[in-house]
Amino acid sequence: MRLVGRLDAPGQMALDEACLDLAPAGTGFLRFYDWAGPAVTFGLSQSYAMAAGMAQAKGLAGAPVVRRISGGGVVFHDGDFTFSIVFPWERLTSALGVYECMHVAVRQGLKACGIETVVAGPGQAADACFDAPSPFDLVLPDGRKLLGGALRRRAGKGLYQGSLRPELIGLPLEALREAVVRGIRERWPCPWADEPQASWLEEAERLRAKYLSDDWNRRR
Repeated sequence: MRLVGRLDAPGQMALDEACLDLAPAGTGFLRFYDWAGPAVTFGLSQSYAMAAGMAQAKGLAGAPVVRRISGGGVVFHDGDFTFSIVFPWERLTSALGVYECMHVAVRQGLKACGIETVVAGPGQAADACFDAPSPFDLVLPDGRKLLGGALRRRAGKGLYQGSLRPELIGLPLEALREAVVRGIRERWPCPWADEPQASWLEEAERLRAKYLSDDWNRRR
């Protein structure tokens, strides 16, 4: 697992894309975000105007609003526990199958810490990630959504970007990180890189301009 300094939203999104593109085939890489400040990210197919309007309604009008390369809804990064995973994506595995596997893995990691969660069944997705559970989101027994995520697939590799509300379970952040690492690595048997290579960080710096640009963020 890895914390790579404090980054703003364009920096976080650029690093995830660089890791997806440059991580060796057949290996995994798990990292935890350290946010430089509040931010809003939104899914690849969503409208910038909608995301910006939701950010303003949430009281995050001054925060960066950045489009992800993954799908999913609008996510308010204002205290969430955020992490990403690059992993080998088997050719015949569906997106829902991967999503379920990721959340079952985190569920098992949390269970070892005494936190009970449930993988959600079919539901109605909302524009904002935490407004309502989507299929296979991780929820608490009372139905509140704990963890949601989004996926992108390229060249036999996948990127999962996850957001969890830590205030709902009260687990110390270090214990939460360990639970996620334990669950994911036990469920996903492949070699795992512990550190990003220098070339990944260099590529992330190059890609940051993309995530700062209106051409990317306001493309729809």
